Amino acid sequence: MYTSAISLLALVGAAQAHMSLWYPGPLGGVKEANKASTESSVDPELNFPLGCCDSEGQPTAPSPGVCRGHLDLFDTEDAQVTWQPGQDAYFQLSDHTYTADAPGGTHYGGSCQVGFSTDRGETWKVAASYNGNCPLRGKDGSPEVQTFDFKVPTGMPEGKALFAWIWLNREHESFMNCAAVQIGEGSGNTTTPTNPAKPSVSATKPNTPSSSAYQPTQPDGDNQYSAAPVPASTSAAGSPSYPTASASPAQPDEEESTEEPSYDAPPQDDSEKTDSDEDTDDSSDDDSDNEETEDKWSGRPSRWNSHRHQTVKYKMVDEHKCKITLRSDRADASCVCKASSGCSAQKRGLTERKALRMARRDAIKKRADACAWNSAPSMVVSYYTFDAACAPNAKMNVPESDTFEIGWNEPCGVVEGDGEYPIKDMDCNMFS
Repeated sequence: MYTSAISLLALVGAAQAHMSLWYPGPLGGVKEANKASTESSVDPELNFPLGCCDSEGQPTAPSPGVCRGHLDLFDTEDAQVTWQPGQDAYFQLSDHTYTADAPGGTHYGGSCQVGFSTDRGETWKVAASYNGNCPLRGKDGSPEVQTFDFKVPTGMPEGKALFAWIWLNREHESFMNCAAVQIGEGSGNTTTPTNPAKPSVSATKPNTPSSSAYQPTQPDGDNQYSAAPVPASTSAAGSPSYPTASASPAQPDEEESTEEPSYDAPPQDDSEKTDSDEDTDDSSDDDSDNEETEDKWSGRPSRWNSHRHQTVKYKMVDEHKCKITLRSDRADASCVCKASSGCSAQKRGLTERKALRMARRDAIKKRADACAWNSAPSMVVSYYTFDAACAPNAKMNVPESDTFEIGWNEPCGVVEGDGEYPIKDMDCNMFS
């Protein structure tokens, strides 16, 4: 199922700064993400590019197959989530490190598609396309931040299905992770984890080659990913980065905790009360996650600081007053308990993580339309490897990083990116 030991040693130095599916629990994922996983079923290369790597670290290995070759696990594992046709749903990505010395990271974006198969991976249909800024740019690769909303296609047949996440980054690397899900009535777990587990670093530590010829090319300018992202706080080497909030967060500054900002609130729109920026997409965004009821701090608008390129939001979340600061490369939250009975430090930490997740989800420009299953576009799941169905051997043909991000011109489920890079529609001959 996995690459040889020699190949693994070569790709450790080559495969840097990559993401993987975290929720719903991926086939081959660690047990923290997928409760059905066993020690023997965890794939140490789950977050590596398809086709990476041969004995010299080059991207010339064949693809491991649909769902990274884990269809056998779909046959034996129960669905980890139950979704209804047409419902609001979400998936999460993570910078979890599966192999020591090959830390995860966002690659400063890219483009993603998600979709479903009801015939064990023989055919696929698109549910949503994220044209740019997927994963979300910056160094924070935690699931709480890397959360993406979509709608389950309407009219999907009831039963066990495969959910797939595809990622194409600007370095011509492709990724595919899958999860077993239940559509309609079934025995799957609740549709939304209240507090998703934090990824942990793999204990496996293979020997690292001194160098590799297969290194990602970084974009020019200040906004570039690092091959080994530096976490916001001091941690062991190779550990993934997380939001500054944690189960035991540092105490917020006293000034922030006790004083509200002094500025006038803009006139209220009678049609909808919101704390989002004036520039934020004002389309309907009905977030139906039951555990995430957003009690807005009335009259407190968000602010855009053009000099520091940050947005400050204020929310009331689970009896805490929270200040959320969103920057291009990180997000921070500090919450103050307002419950008359008091709150524990652990509760506040969980609330801060929840506030970050809610704010990040608010920041993504979304289209609310769902694809209809019977007319949903077909989904390509084979990219960039030398044996791929679409854009084969892309990295060897074009080793330089793209100055654009991939887009899919689909009739439904499209989520536009942040515009930092121009979008070029996918063409299977574009890297020939």
